[in-house]
Amino acid sequence: MADDKLIYAIEERIGQPDLFTGRKEELSYFERWADEIPMKLSRSTALLSRRKKGKTALVERLYNIIYTKNGSLVPFYFEVKEGSKWIVDFALNFYASFISQYLGFKLRDVNLCRTIKSLDELNEIASKNGYKAISDNIKLFKDALKDKDMVDTIWNNAQSAPHRIASVTGDYIVQIIDEFQFINSEIFRDKECTAVMNDLAGSYLSLAESKVAPMLVTGSWVSWLKNIIRGQLPGRFIETELNNLKEEEGLEAIYNYSIITDVPVSDDVALYLNKLVNSDPFYISAIIRSIYKDKDLTTIDGLMKTLNFELRRGSIYGTWMEYISRTLSTVNDKNAKKIVLFLSKNREKEWTRQEIIAKCNLPYDDREAENKLQMLIKGDLISEGSTSIRYRGMTDDIFYKVFRYKYEEEIDNFPLEKILDEEREKELMQIEALQKEIKSLKGREKYYKGHILEYVLMKYLKFEQYKKENATLKDKVYNPIQEAEFTRYQEVKPYKVMLEGGREHEVDIWAKSYEEGKDLFIEVKSWERSISKSDTEKFVKTVRDMKTLGIKGYFIYYSLNGFEDDAKKYLNENGIMYADKKSWAIV
Repeated sequence: MADDKLIYAIEERIGQPDLFTGRKEELSYFERWADEIPMKLSRSTALLSRRKKGKTALVERLYNIIYTKNGSLVPFYFEVKEGSKWIVDFALNFYASFISQYLGFKLRDVNLCRTIKSLDELNEIASKNGYKAISDNIKLFKDALKDKDMVDTIWNNAQSAPHRIASVTGDYIVQIIDEFQFINSEIFRDKECTAVMNDLAGSYLSLAESKVAPMLVTGSWVSWLKNIIRGQLPGRFIETELNNLKEEEGLEAIYNYSIITDVPVSDDVALYLNKLVNSDPFYISAIIRSIYKDKDLTTIDGLMKTLNFELRRGSIYGTWMEYISRTLSTVNDKNAKKIVLFLSKNREKEWTRQEIIAKCNLPYDDREAENKLQMLIKGDLISEGSTSIRYRGMTDDIFYKVFRYKYEEEIDNFPLEKILDEEREKELMQIEALQKEIKSLKGREKYYKGHILEYVLMKYLKFEQYKKENATLKDKVYNPIQEAEFTRYQEVKPYKVMLEGGREHEVDIWAKSYEEGKDLFIEVKSWERSISKSDTEKFVKTVRDMKTLGIKGYFIYYSLNGFEDDAKKYLNENGIMYADKKSWAIV
């Protein structure tokens, strides 16, 4: 679905919608999953990943896609937030959120989706618009609320509302519940919040099997949520983990964030950063948006200084410390740090409990060790091994550095200065190896696959690389138009236009000039073959149609692998500028 047509019924926390990059495969999977709900084919699913990997962005985008489609499937999004809550208040918030969003979908009212109304207001809206089933359900819930001591009845009425209303109305509802693991730790039976309902997730044992209102739950504490699902909701959920971006998507994210946030990133740094963080979307975002005062992402040295700031004081450090502090305070044992550091430092292999006890010189018997290790797994600081007695460190190099910088001096009395020197030596070796790989990569067509070529061209224009080269537009294109020239651009991004006959066309790059009539519209092809005459005929027709609509500017056809002779002739005859990797080398 084209983003320009998307209705943002709920505000996406990613910020600018254009920052949503990649996740094509995952989004396509969940769109199909959602499309199959009205066929009663979809099972409740759990989406797992640590914080800031992009799962909330994914499910919020899915919500807005479903809302925009306006079919028989109604989306409902609810976040279980941290902080103690009385079950009655929680149930009321859950129920009012659902009814507000249901009516917002039905009435095509975005404000209702974003604002929780009171039960009286919702009843008035439902009655006014003929939604008797909703009015009847609100009455039932209000009746249940009359006796605040009947907390189980109140919660049952709230949580079952999506399934019941779907069953009565013939609609289908997808329940997207974000941070589901907190439902067992933050909700209390009494108003004073002294009796936690640590088995509340189990109340979904039956409802999780609903075919008319299946659930999509997420969790940032991966092992914690797995334990809840497997222990209290066995067999009810399909588990799927959100991994890092694909390599190409990681590069797209780097260029996209660079262009949107106006932070220059050189091509060498983009490739090295992507390799360094294994295409992790959070690390990419954190480094490009870092508040480090001397941030310079146009050199490898500048990248490393920015990364080292992030590892010790920035948002990467802050996010990991949320996991580390919470888990270590729960384990409440000085040896827990020793275990995490040992397993992280030796993360290339699995270790048995007895090996860990011996290597870390722990004062535990086997049962005590198992208990401590399970608590560290629940906190996502270490991982399960291939058997019940095996464990391994997080395979994330960034996590290892954060933990090592913070705790190794305390654990092993090893000075921080020497730790930093050791890691710097490793980084220099990594840089040397990766620079050879990058040189090879940039010389291959692989680098330009998908949208990478478009992003590199956009970066070239956005950050006025032509000025650094002292280049003119006629240096870069064939068949140059005399008055066409590089200028300053307000923004550089894709451009969608509706042509006559309702035909939508997307020009890959629109460089919007500060000077009227000097915009650049660039069609980009990274095909393995050359452009044929029939390809250029389609482009020329599109250009004519755009000019008919009053769109002013200069049009360029960029083909990575050039043009056939008759295609060149046709473009020359029609006054269209064109370029290839020989004329406009961008790396």
